[in-house]
Amino acid sequence: GSPYLAPIPHLPSTMPWKPPAQVKCPKCDKAVYHAEKVTALGKDWHKACLKCGKCSKTLAAGSFLEHEGTPYCQKPCYGALFGPGGFGRGGGESHKVRSKML
Repeated sequence: GSPYLAPIPHLPSTMPWKPPAQVKCPKCDKAVYHAEKVTALGKDWHKACLKCGKCSKTLAAGSFLEHEGTPYCQKPCYGALFGPGGFGRGGGESHKVRSKML
């Protein structure tokens, strides 16, 4: 017989390396592939899943603020929810009671 027709030796059933763990989107918990990912808050998201936690507007990496791991539009959502005046600052949602300092 020809040496080119020799049988292939048995390959081990376990590979010596492991494929990288599949990165999952923190919003939908599905796999994030390179072509569709945006990195924000130290995690990889689907571009469509990186949305404001209040108004659901799609956000771009670096164009938002976060509070407790949730992204928010810089204006108006983050400021309204967590700004210096507290919830609803300056909007129709304002529930803050002003007290006079004498």
